[in-house]
Amino acid sequence: MDGAEHCVGENLGPGSAWIRAEKDGALPIEMWATWPNNKTMDEMVASGYWLDVWFGHMDEAIAYVRDDARNAESLRATLAGKLKALLDEATDRQRALIAQAPVDAAGNFKKAMSDKASAEEEPLAAALAADKQAMAVVQAIFDEGRSDAAPLQSRYAGAAARFAAYRATEAAETAAYAALSEQASRSDIEGLDGVEQAVLAAAREASRAPNELAAEAMALSAELQVLAASFDEAMAPHREFLATHGAVLPDMTSGALRSLSAMLGYAQRRVARSDATATALLGGIALRRQALRVLRMDEGAREAIARSRTRTASQTFVERARAQVAALSVAPPVSAKLGLPLLAERCGELSALVQMRPLCEAAGSSWREAGCAALRERFDAAEAELRTGLPRKIAAGLAMLREKGMAAAALDKAQARLDAGDVKGAAIAYDAAVRGAEGT
Repeated sequence: MDGAEHCVGENLGPGSAWIRAEKDGALPIEMWATWPNNKTMDEMVASGYWLDVWFGHMDEAIAYVRDDARNAESLRATLAGKLKALLDEATDRQRALIAQAPVDAAGNFKKAMSDKASAEEEPLAAALAADKQAMAVVQAIFDEGRSDAAPLQSRYAGAAARFAAYRATEAAETAAYAALSEQASRSDIEGLDGVEQAVLAAAREASRAPNELAAEAMALSAELQVLAASFDEAMAPHREFLATHGAVLPDMTSGALRSLSAMLGYAQRRVARSDATATALLGGIALRRQALRVLRMDEGAREAIARSRTRTASQTFVERARAQVAALSVAPPVSAKLGLPLLAERCGELSALVQMRPLCEAAGSSWREAGCAALRERFDAAEAELRTGLPRKIAAGLAMLREKGMAAAALDKAQARLDAGDVKGAAIAYDAAVRGAEGT
């Protein structure tokens, strides 16, 4: 870890960043994933979709360090470094945004259940004064609904308070995982068993409170929905009468239902993050235990294990290299009606092959030599196809689509990317245009 940062796009994957960092500096290597440049922090933390995308990229980075690079010290640096700082930053902002919902919802719910109801009771009575009998019926329904809602109001307030207390424990939960990671990195084989059990216990405890809260929130939501449906059904015969007199019934449940839904969403996302962290820690512990066992062996046994792993890695690399070469030996698919080649997948295969060139030219690549031998003869051709061959095919295809009278907007988008040198983006936009033309 020399302090230099090596950033790659999501289409390249964490392996590309690792190779660059490994070439420029020494281990350990710290990895992380940032959110999209076109998204603000508030947009990220308010969107379940973009959070899932971001967390998925983080999981890819962690999985690469744990499963592909198999470097325990880098895994510890990754879990405790900038990745954690980014999560903390997002968590703090999400906490600030979410903090308003439960507390304000409790106040809004209470106001809807009592203050607003009381405020509207007098205009309702005044509006219905001309028809005392109808007023009495409506008032009785209203009073019954308010009476039925009172216990739910109290239970909601309790749920909101418990949620606020649970939300306040997030920083401590994150710190506990970080401490366990640090402890695992210093433990011997015997000590790792205790750390592993502690991680499992932390994960179970992290799920207990939100699971209880989720069960309570779902039960309360169901009862609120039943209350709302019952109240609406009882008032249905009197809606015309109420409308005639300009009376508006208070909404006693929707605010609380929205707040409960927000609580459930937060709890689910936090449990998912906790489970992912615990899983990553357990994976790191397993790697450290394996490494410590190897260190306890005599030199001959360690060398035998190293040779076995080298053979396995070499064979795996050979198989992947041959698969890449075989894929590039097949012509790109063509569209059914126009017979135009579809090039986005081909562009991805060529890019992946070209990315292997530095790996095969690096010093000390002996265990990769068999696979690199199959790749080297394709590097120059792949680079030439990416640089000139594919752009020519895309340009020719766009010209044909223009002759066919396809709408210019989609074609201009692909042409703009091609002019900017973004062959991958141009290929994707071109394929979309071809498929659009096929569907017309």
